[in-house]
Amino acid sequence: MTEDEEPSPEFVKGYNHGYQLAKHEPELLDKILKSSNDNTPNDYSRAMVHGKTQYEHEKLVAEMKAIRERQKQNIRRKR
Repeated sequence: MTEDEEPSPEFVKGYNHGYQLAKHEPELLDKILKSSNDNTPNDYSRAMVHGKTQYEHEKLVAEMKAIRERQKQNIRRKR
């Protein structure tokens, strides 16, 4: 799929399901993805991987921001 191309409804559904499962049931998502690797990948399963990756990226960015904020607070306290 190119950037100009609209994602299929199947892709959008898989992406959203992957994101939500990564957020609320990551173990279940890992099991689903592992079992889907045994089959031929389709738009839905590929999209679930993208949704999981997006959630993990956003979580990492939020953690990094929190660390940076704590470091700033610690520096202010030392002054």
